[in-house]
Amino acid sequence: MRYFRRLAIVVGAAAACGHPTVSAPPPTVTLTADPGSIASGQTSTLAWTTTNATACRASDGWTGARATSGSESVAPASTTSYTLSCTGTGGTASQSTTVTVGATPPPGRYVYPLKVGPTGRYLVDQNGTPFLLVGDAAWSLIAQLSDQDADAYLANRQQLGFSAILTNLIEHYFSDSAPADIYGLKPFTGKVFATPSEAYFAHADHIIQSAAQKGILVLLAPTYLGFGCGDQGWCAEMQAASDADMTAWGRYLGNRYASYDNIMWVIGGDADPSSVRGKLLDVVNGIRSVDTRHPFTAHNARGTMAITPWSGATWLTVNDTYTPGLEYTYGQAAYAYAPTLPFYLIEALYENGGAGAQALRAQSYWTVLSGGFGHVFGACPIWGFGATPAAAACGTSDWRGALGSQGSKNMGHFQKLLTARHWYSLVPDLAHVALTAGYGSPGGGDYATAACAADSSSLIAYLPSSRAVTVSGACLAGGTMTAWWVNPGTGAATLIGTYPISGTRTWTPPGGGDWLLVVDSPIFNFRAPGG
Repeated sequence: MRYFRRLAIVVGAAAACGHPTVSAPPPTVTLTADPGSIASGQTSTLAWTTTNATACRASDGWTGARATSGSESVAPASTTSYTLSCTGTGGTASQSTTVTVGATPPPGRYVYPLKVGPTGRYLVDQNGTPFLLVGDAAWSLIAQLSDQDADAYLANRQQLGFSAILTNLIEHYFSDSAPADIYGLKPFTGKVFATPSEAYFAHADHIIQSAAQKGILVLLAPTYLGFGCGDQGWCAEMQAASDADMTAWGRYLGNRYASYDNIMWVIGGDADPSSVRGKLLDVVNGIRSVDTRHPFTAHNARGTMAITPWSGATWLTVNDTYTPGLEYTYGQAAYAYAPTLPFYLIEALYENGGAGAQALRAQSYWTVLSGGFGHVFGACPIWGFGATPAAAACGTSDWRGALGSQGSKNMGHFQKLLTARHWYSLVPDLAHVALTAGYGSPGGGDYATAACAADSSSLIAYLPSSRAVTVSGACLAGGTMTAWWVNPGTGAATLIGTYPISGTRTWTPPGGGDWLLVVDSPIFNFRAPGG
């Protein structure tokens, strides 16, 4: 009762002096950054809300007036704080947030398993991070290498920025003791596909787990068919097997590897699957009866896409191209395929097997600038790891010496350049709106491809040879654009300059050979490209 009497006295006193005085409530500000930690070249979204505010102004890492609520994408080059101060009748309030910027992250930043991203054009990890496939053909890895050698190989690929390897779970021909592994263990103790050997698959498990520890995705082929469905693969054994055996084999695979996050299943291998189509579907259905966590793709005959013989297959979630050259033509066809499927280059010509350093770079950049999300690079003798059948084709068995080849270095530069830009947002410049002149003749090996990011952050073009090119920056955000030449063989960048976006510009590379042209909107604060 004392409280109410006192309140009455206070109010009465105020009333005696006129209208009561009511103070305006002070404003409040909430400002967040998502994510709070990014790699150099990535973006974070600032989001803010206020109460009782009529005007806001940004300071520190951003400047100028802001609405009283909203969001904005930022791409700081280094760790940056952002402050928002808002005023209202009741005063002023402010809040700050910080975006921490680290070095270009290793592939191990991905949280597997992967899934199809929001646009259907690429894969993302469990945190929604776009997955750039920087792959290495390691076909005979599980059968040919010891645990120790496999660990050393995977550590090398991790250091170079590789995010994926392509390998056979069971080898039929190319390893020295096929189908046994280096320890003399065969994958089956009796009837093929029906009697899996625990000891053999324990070795395979170690390698897949070692890859996981290093952040590397394993493109795992469980039933490699072999070239032309011949003796290099398991085609004949599949033809002879029953549907029940093949389904049970698939179920065994699903049960064994459902809990392994870093897997994408690769169905078939180097052949038209028509003669074993039903048996392959048995394997797929067996896997999927217990494993619905992992994406599926396929490897068919050269000159086709994964989807080519599997049109309408709902289990095939990832498309790919297998090319004899001119990868952009296959990439454009995969990009145009309906319904939309993410695609990558699973195989082309290999280093020391028909492709020189420039051709290998063209494979990578032609594919991504045509809408793909990556490339599985191949090198002889790495893919066979010194095994006699593979070494005979390569002319050498020194796979360790090949780990530091120019082709391997190319892939490291590829990874650093693209992960420092919004590669997943790139839209192929098929109508030559961005690269308006100097692109060459479509259908030829000297054709320059280009793509512009859907978020207007960057324009990237690959020139197979040095020539003058004319560029329009109309697809970029803001009033100016900053242009760079990047040597794809060394990763070195040369600044061209900053120019108004209006009109077109013609630039010529500073030397011969192949080049990348990277043109950025300064709004996104990208660091210099390359690496």
